Amino acid sequence: MKKYKICLWIIVSLCVFFSTIRGVSADETALTQKEVADLAKPSVVKIIQKVKGDATIPLIEVNFTDLSVKTKPDVPPEKIQIDEYLTGTGVIVSPDGYIMTNSHVISYQTIKNLIASDYIYQAIDDGYARLSEAEIKKINENGSREEMGNFAEKIADYILSQSNFNLEKTITVLNPSSRKETLEELANEGFTASVVSVNDNFFKDSRDAALIKIDQKNLPAIKLGTSTDVSTGKKVYIFGYPSTAEIDEKDLLEPTFTQGAISATKESINKDFKIFQTDAKISKGSSGGPLLDDQGRVIGLVTFITSDLTKQDGDSFAFAIPIDTAKDIIASGKISGELPTYQEGDYSSYFKTGLEFLKGNQCKKALTEFDAAKQNNPDYNLSGYLNPYVQQCGGIISSGKSIDTGWDSLKAKFGDTKYLILIVSGSGIILIAILVTAWYWLFRRMRKDEKELDNVEEFLDLNLEDGRPYPKEPSEKEEKDKLFFDRLKPK
Repeated sequence: MKKYKICLWIIVSLCVFFSTIRGVSADETALTQKEVADLAKPSVVKIIQKVKGDATIPLIEVNFTDLSVKTKPDVPPEKIQIDEYLTGTGVIVSPDGYIMTNSHVISYQTIKNLIASDYIYQAIDDGYARLSEAEIKKINENGSREEMGNFAEKIADYILSQSNFNLEKTITVLNPSSRKETLEELANEGFTASVVSVNDNFFKDSRDAALIKIDQKNLPAIKLGTSTDVSTGKKVYIFGYPSTAEIDEKDLLEPTFTQGAISATKESINKDFKIFQTDAKISKGSSGGPLLDDQGRVIGLVTFITSDLTKQDGDSFAFAIPIDTAKDIIASGKISGELPTYQEGDYSSYFKTGLEFLKGNQCKKALTEFDAAKQNNPDYNLSGYLNPYVQQCGGIISSGKSIDTGWDSLKAKFGDTKYLILIVSGSGIILIAILVTAWYWLFRRMRKDEKELDNVEEFLDLNLEDGRPYPKEPSEKEEKDKLFFDRLKPK
């Protein structure tokens, strides 16, 4: 039994020794700001809604004394021509062409609200101008914010119900490989999108999430995280296409990356879900962009900013729908296609694996992953995002610090090669000594066991090899009797 314990001890010692040579893979850690940007940027797209047609809008009167609204008598409605581009942001959430965004980025209702809003504001200004100072004071004293909010909704519903819209729209996702410089030219070269899910009632219930699809494969889709463990103070990043960041039309394909923290978690208008508030900067055009955590996962969908009415009183904030809520909204929206399985694309997956190898100086493995990350849709040139990391690997390899073998791992652990040779040599001598000692011990044990077996055989007078007794030497009397009987036998 002892010899088996010794063998086991030797095996364990060898395993411990060789485990130090192999090393351990690096634990997953938070990404740097640059790594998050390079990971997420290819998945962020610019969405264009082209709306063309005409609309007939009635002129209305607003009465603040009795909170009523009506069409102006004997005044014909106005007919206007519409030829507009509306822009927003989206994020690729499946390699098969599915893109998540806000409903207000792609909904017919958006352009209707925009057209009607000018007439609503004009009617409100005219109605307010007709009030006396006493009436204004009375309204300010007695009118609550909720009451005024309901009145504003009443005005919007009235003018929209009395208007007539004859519109055609086209939703396009801009092609990142396009070299055009104007919005119209970029839209013509973009990918036509179909609406999979939309909520046209977003302006009343704040359930502002939608899903569109383009006919493309192998897209650099980003991984969706979860919003259940997101709390105040968490570091976050935002990608989008804010109009305020456009210097001229030549940079329409360049998204803007900002960072901040979760400032608070607020209730939605109807108090049926939570909304994240963040101090990361956005502006119009960022709608539908991803709110990212420090692992580069989407944890929210950027939706709106502080309103113009309250912005003048202090800081401006961005607000995002939690990603779990956004998925629920999409699943319950007006669906005209099949909902996808949200899936991370090859670029994101290989890129993160390559980063892990790079952080462990395992550069040959890292280069293999970075090369695989480039194999995506040909319209998405991903080399520019990966080249800095490839060059970093090249520098590590040329300096001899890349850990690609067990010997490299030992050098990295112990530093100078001459000390490493001494350590390995010493370890080898110790290992040989252990093996020789173990063999000598086993040899002595086997010789002792053989002697013990010989003693047992002698004691039992048995041949233990075949289990039969040894032949006994005949006695003198037995020999005489044998001779006597041999003589009596007939010859």
